[in-house]
Amino acid sequence: MYYGFDIGGTKIAFAVYDGALNLCHEERMSTPGDDYPGLQRLIHSRVMESDARFGTRGAVGIGFPGILNRQDRSIVAANLPAIHGRHLGADLATLLGRPVSVDNDANCFLWSEVHQGAAAGAESALGMTIGTGIGGAVYLAGKLIQGRNWLAGEIGHYPLPATILMMYPELPRPRCGCGRPVCFETYASGTGLERLYLHFHGERASGHQIVARVEAGEASALATLDCWLEILAAGLATAISVIDPEVVVLGGGLSGLPVLYEELPRRLPGHLLPGVALPAVRQARFGGAGGVRGAALLNL
Repeated sequence: MYYGFDIGGTKIAFAVYDGALNLCHEERMSTPGDDYPGLQRLIHSRVMESDARFGTRGAVGIGFPGILNRQDRSIVAANLPAIHGRHLGADLATLLGRPVSVDNDANCFLWSEVHQGAAAGAESALGMTIGTGIGGAVYLAGKLIQGRNWLAGEIGHYPLPATILMMYPELPRPRCGCGRPVCFETYASGTGLERLYLHFHGERASGHQIVARVEAGEASALATLDCWLEILAAGLATAISVIDPEVVVLGGGLSGLPVLYEELPRRLPGHLLPGVALPAVRQARFGGAGGVRGAALLNL
């Protein structure tokens, strides 16, 4: 059996899968703030209960929004004080009496899609999650690529392509949470969509409201969406030019927009070398469950 935990800022998803990767159990719990011992106890209790319920010692995987320090393998997750700076994998391995795998939640998302999902059978894939920020992950030659500093796939934090600033010279120059200006995710995320709408039309609206206004044919919402899609295509093209994946898998809160799968293939050629064969652009099969499912499958 495979046990997965997806640790978020407010919630922890837990799921159990059998050897055929069928979902056997799932639940959600509140993240215990900055209480590291409390987090360990919570994970320990779920693992022990599942061992007893399924009559086995399940393999444990943990997904989290952050990176691993390459020097000592401590977790770097500024938005999760309970685990930031901690050796979560090693500490849980001692507590649970078994190996524990840990990885970035975007990597878990893509790993899930490689196994029976939208990237199944592909030799190379790029995962991109579009939510409050932009997450990314890279799969090549049968494995996830973390990179020297666990930064492989962090496409949200390369700069907005200069071609976009040439097309839209009036765009704002926001400073990202990472401290640098004009990161791709400050424009291409759901938050970026809201920022663009405010910039162009002087009104605040949520991503869901903007989408509803697009569906209603509101001109200002349509113009914002057009700019946002062009930014997405340009930023995605940068990653495609480096990785050259067979498949791009989209996840996150805005990945369900049908316009993405119509417009990205149409716009990508304008940001790539002439004659480049486009990757397939697909919606994630496992949606919101991808993170916890991928964490569970880290031990495959």
